[in-house]
Amino acid sequence: MEAAKAGLAAVTALGICLVTGCGSSGRAVQSPARPNPLTGIGTAGRVLAVKIDNVGVAQSQQRGLNGADVVYVEQVEGGLSRYLAVYDSSHPPGQVGPVRSARQTDIPILAAYGRVGFAYSGAIPGLLPDLDRANLRNITPATASDLFSNGGSSPTYIQPGQIFSRYNDLAQAQDVGFRFGPGMPGGTPVTSTHAAMPAASFTFTRDGARWRIAVDGHLTSLTTTNIIIEHVQVVPGKYTDHNAGHPDNEVFSVTTGSGTADFYRDGRVWHGRWSKPTDTSPTRYTVNGGRMLLAAGETYVVLAR
Repeated sequence: MEAAKAGLAAVTALGICLVTGCGSSGRAVQSPARPNPLTGIGTAGRVLAVKIDNVGVAQSQQRGLNGADVVYVEQVEGGLSRYLAVYDSSHPPGQVGPVRSARQTDIPILAAYGRVGFAYSGAIPGLLPDLDRANLRNITPATASDLFSNGGSSPTYIQPGQIFSRYNDLAQAQDVGFRFGPGMPGGTPVTSTHAAMPAASFTFTRDGARWRIAVDGHLTSLTTTNIIIEHVQVVPGKYTDHNAGHPDNEVFSVTTGSGTADFYRDGRVWHGRWSKPTDTSPTRYTVNGGRMLLAAGETYVVLAR
């Protein structure tokens, strides 16, 4: 009997070792937690992306943006802007919004993140099949109305913690191209920078160890550690929105391919390039051929011409 127990224990230990790895003593050891590849701080959790309104009164209604690991600033119809904010389950903010509709630009950006959650409130009819085919867990008032305040009526908000509790199959944060380091050689000192879209503007001003953000000329409570101004082509989108009673021409920011980029960290700027050969590839950010190192923390990626 004792021999049988010993044999069973050995087989069990071997099975655990195959899954978790073993130390030199043969005892099972737990695999170390993977660092967060989106910020360089803490460990990687599961990922949720949220589409957030950024037009007019919505700017004063925004919640949870300072809790995002990455914020993409996109051009939408009329030259206006909208945010795609990315959150990690290890430190979700209490509430996020106002949640608004998805755009064609979102799909190739999120393709590099794997099967993550994507919370949004509707989309134009032509885009819906593309969203259904994408490798995303689409979370909308149509599929989970109880997760949206007001049942999804505008303005609507979500609580990321509730989403992470319900959907435990969301992909863990993975390498989408960011690299972090304590310092980066070179660069030019700068105290502020500006990025513009046809009907939107963003000014980033150095404030202590962070960049404070003004939107459309109004100073906000938004701050970030890093800024990447990724110069992209903005082309006509696949679909036209007729929901407003007149046709609004959607636009599409091309983030697969290559182009120039400006990188801001620690009160300095570097000029370099970005490249992403396929939708699912990480974006490679370089300066003089070497990888650009960001400061550990949050990053705003402004998709501008």
